[in-house]
Amino acid sequence: MSLLSSIAAKRSFQHAAAAAACVQRCFATSTTTAASSSAQARIPAVLEERIAQRLDEMKSAGTFKTERIITTPQNSSISVQSSTKPVLNFCANNYLGLADHPLVVERASRFLNTWGNGLSSVRFICGTQTIHKDLENQITAFYNRQDTGDTILYASCFDANAGIFESLLTDQDAIISDSLNHASIIDGER
Repeated sequence: MSLLSSIAAKRSFQHAAAAAACVQRCFATSTTTAASSSAQARIPAVLEERIAQRLDEMKSAGTFKTERIITTPQNSSISVQSSTKPVLNFCANNYLGLADHPLVVERASRFLNTWGNGLSSVRFICGTQTIHKDLENQITAFYNRQDTGDTILYASCFDANAGIFESLLTDQDAIISDSLNHASIIDGER
């Protein structure tokens, strides 16, 4: 695995240009005395060539990704900077169309004003707020499953898959999985 693809994979950069900028910052030169002249930050030429080669390979293979800049709230139909026409959005996790629903936005604003912008870390490190436990208890009651003990909310399916596999499986278990499964399932299995 090349340096660039390793960085991109480990840091989950959306595209290789961000990884290249990160590498460039890592190799930035600094002045050691006030009298020395300011040098432009440069990465070694061999690394620059390697990055350019890897970017070309990604473009040729069709794996180079560019950002799609969305100019409207998430919905099934969105506007993007690269098009004057509406774009159907099949890739968002907004299956119920609630991301920009007025009641959801109003309630989120109320909780944001009351509780701030999250815990700044995962709940199992920072703690769990009462609003999380209240919602989990409501979900448990909705499904009439008080006998199971508790409901756990995860911020994403990626976290849920990691939590499920890590909690329930041991090195003695075998998993049969398809290579086309979602990345969060494959990573959770690892």
